[in-house]
Amino acid sequence: MKLEVNSYGESYALKHALLVYESPGNQASYATKHPVQTIDGKPMIRPGAPLTEGDYKALIEGLKPKDRPTIEWNDPTILAKGMGRLVWWTSPRKRPMFFKSSSHAAKKVDGKNICPNPGLVFMAGPRTLHIFAFKGEAAPVRTTKLYQAPFFNVWSDGKVCSGNATLPEEDQRNDRDAWERFFFGSHFTHPNFGQKDRLTLGVEPCAFWQKQLNRPTKTFPESALVDINLTVNDLLALDFYERPHVRAQGEF
Repeated sequence: MKLEVNSYGESYALKHALLVYESPGNQASYATKHPVQTIDGKPMIRPGAPLTEGDYKALIEGLKPKDRPTIEWNDPTILAKGMGRLVWWTSPRKRPMFFKSSSHAAKKVDGKNICPNPGLVFMAGPRTLHIFAFKGEAAPVRTTKLYQAPFFNVWSDGKVCSGNATLPEEDQRNDRDAWERFFFGSHFTHPNFGQKDRLTLGVEPCAFWQKQLNRPTKTFPESALVDINLTVNDLLALDFYERPHVRAQGEF
């Protein structure tokens, strides 16, 4: 019987022994926990006591893999992870979109269709979601310029207004699909700010999306994206959440 073992660079000393008793036919088991003492260089099992529920929980907790090396899939859509944030991207694509008139909007947009979206960068926090757009189809890098997400229900700083939509559960906060379902599974009701050329450049947002609902274009017209003087690298800054707002090109 070994007194010490080494595993994954860690040294472990023999301290306890478990004795398992079984009834005839293996229909029931009973366990006792015994201290192990080294006497004359040999391990000796000493008198023990019944294994309690606390002993069982401590045993399971102690045996759980913690820092052992594991193989994990490095998903190429993940841009950054840590400090309570998950940043990822999606390529330009068509998505089902649902619009519903709101008393908060002077102009009404109603309907549903599969509409083109630009490339998007998402940043999820513990209970928040920010969305930004980018041009092209290539995977974003740290210097990639970001643009205003051209969607209703998104503030000028990229933060999504959740309204009465249900946020992903705590165990889904690192689930990109759950966050995307949260956003695109809700109704788009109204622009969250009214400045001209701030949500969609050169066209009124309600008119833009009603036209897309009536007759979607093949791809999203990137000429409608608003430059907000932001890059992917800016999302990694520790003070990002403290910034009062994101300034669009030409704002002072």
